[in-house]
Amino acid sequence: MKHLLTLLMLASTALLLTSCNDLAADKVVLAEDRFIERQIIFFSDERNISKEVAYYDAIIELKNEYPEDLKYLEVVNFNSDKSNPKVQSTAYPAIVVVDNNQVVTKITGKAHKNQIVKSVSHAISKW
Repeated sequence: MKHLLTLLMLASTALLLTSCNDLAADKVVLAEDRFIERQIIFFSDERNISKEVAYYDAIIELKNEYPEDLKYLEVVNFNSDKSNPKVQSTAYPAIVVVDNNQVVTKITGKAHKNQIVKSVSHAISKW
């Protein structure tokens, strides 16, 4: 009887542990803990718009080149940033490209338009 009770407890513990779903630390999870299949996220700081000109120019060029891929571009403002600290950028502006819930490209701070376009285009071309 003692062995049966031990076996039953081990089986129930194993069942409980195998049913847990663990998200890896490098996964991108935003405010609602949602899975992001493919997305481009632009982190903006409205207080320093002059530093974001290259990013806006790059986004316009990318929208012309990849209209369907940038259709659901998400803009996260500095004041309302509720993203996961692992995704959140300490340097604004920033663009993060997510594919299958993984960050595949991240550009932060001062950057040239061509650098942004090239990096994001490279990531989108693999979709």
